Amino acid sequence: MRTQCPVCRQPIKPANVAEHVARAHPRLPRREYRELQIPRPRRRGTGKAWMPVAVAIVILVAVALTLGSNLSRQGRIGTDHTFYDLGEVPQAVVDHSFRLWNEGKADLLIQTVWTSCGCTSAHLVIRGEQSPHFGMHDNPRWQGRLAPGEESVLVVLYDATYHDDRYVGERSVFLRTTDPGAPEFEFRIRVAEV
Repeated sequence: MRTQCPVCRQPIKPANVAEHVARAHPRLPRREYRELQIPRPRRRGTGKAWMPVAVAIVILVAVALTLGSNLSRQGRIGTDHTFYDLGEVPQAVVDHSFRLWNEGKADLLIQTVWTSCGCTSAHLVIRGEQSPHFGMHDNPRWQGRLAPGEESVLVVLYDATYHDDRYVGERSVFLRTTDPGAPEFEFRIRVAEV
């Protein structure tokens, strides 16, 4: 059985009158619903549709705050320079020391060290103890730990007799660390063999 819309006289089912009036006549003031004896329709978008969005925002903010606080509590590598020009190098072994330290709020682990060429080797001195020597291949398993504020020295050695020719260029030493901002940290030297 159908009834008519009290506004446009369109035949509709009695159960759908309120929804029809709300959709077909959106400008009809809500107070006239009572006069026309039409139940007020449910407004779309009300209720708890916003709840999943609010929960998602709260979770994202909590995760961001947690990650931010965890990052600030990590060990962070610091140094006064990462590049050094050794200049003209005789046919001998020369070295340079890089100072590095932990400027984070937790221990900084130096997990491994390696170099970019067999002519270059490196070792760390932490609390007066020297690590093994590291090169390009077959490096020993080793791990160093720097407490917050603690300093260390990275000694880089360049062997000019390693190459048959007179090399001019750069070599790198890499440190794998637990610093989330610099998990692989690079120190470079420049040489010009004479």
